[in-house]
Amino acid sequence: MTRSPHHRGRRFFLRLAAVVALVALGLMTWPIFDPAPLALIAAMSLAQGLGTLSLGIYLVVVALDLVRARVFPKRVASDAPRAGTPEA
Repeated sequence: MTRSPHHRGRRFFLRLAAVVALVALGLMTWPIFDPAPLALIAAMSLAQGLGTLSLGIYLVVVALDLVRARVFPKRVASDAPRAGTPEA
């Protein structure tokens, strides 16, 4: 079965998000084994940034997947005036 290029791209970004999340988790657990100030700073700043990046990548992939699956309905232009605009 041949996969589309979009599928390969989504798969790559999902794997990237998983790897980045695992690196962030490793940084978060580092101060448990080495309670030094540098380890705590790295856990609080770098790990939070990497975890947020991982979540962002994942959410973008999910949103693109929902758009491609046409989950969101198209907007229908109506002839009715918009709220707050004066009628001609």
